[in-house]
Amino acid sequence: MSNNILKITFDASTINGNIIKDMRYSPSMSSPTLYSQFPNILFIPSIKITKDLFDAGLGDDDIKKTFLSSAQLDNFITRLQEKKMYKPITIADAREKGIIYNNIKFLLDLFFKKGDSFFIYQTQYVINSYKWNNKYVITPVPGQKTPTVDIKIQLVLHKGSELSFIESTRLNCIQKRESIVNDYYYLVGLEKPLGKTAPLSERPVDTSNKPRLTPPVKKTVTTTTTTYTGGKRTGNRRRTKKNRK
Repeated sequence: MSNNILKITFDASTINGNIIKDMRYSPSMSSPTLYSQFPNILFIPSIKITKDLFDAGLGDDDIKKTFLSSAQLDNFITRLQEKKMYKPITIADAREKGIIYNNIKFLLDLFFKKGDSFFIYQTQYVINSYKWNNKYVITPVPGQKTPTVDIKIQLVLHKGSELSFIESTRLNCIQKRESIVNDYYYLVGLEKPLGKTAPLSERPVDTSNKPRLTPPVKKTVTTTTTTYTGGKRTGNRRRTKKNRK
């Protein structure tokens, strides 16, 4: 059964400034109705995923569900094997060939498309754009052959259910201005200024009133994680402690 996971952490901003920092993405944020039963985006690390591998009649929601349901993903891989379109390779080979990078980008383009709805707590937004720095962290999972992959993205959102051309243009202009400012500070060797934070009234708040559960006692185990940019390692291996229930 497929149990590889693409863990996505995100920051989000609107035209009024930053509204969320370091939040873990769950598929229900894309559609509380369609994806509420799916906790994670599943990930294929060793098969290069392209749109051509899916039936022409499948819509985006159907393709998304392939990467949300273990049963559907296993069925998809089995079909590729039957058509001799899949030859197993190692994680190291997949990384060097750029397959892991390609598959992350495929999923980001699928789940964070411009104009798609996005929900943070009970507040609805529309995605204007996402930005990924092309870096990912591979973390081995004890007792499993394949690792999890962690990434961080930045989302630019518009509050509401529709994104007008004017709002999209304004958000794009803000992004370009911030990019120019960041490039300037980088060139002169200074730390870039902190982004504007939106007023409290503009930030989403969890009003579900769900009871807080006492967190279970966690055991600490040591694993090795490695950060890559594209298919390249971006530094030495580092030992980090991961919490395990």
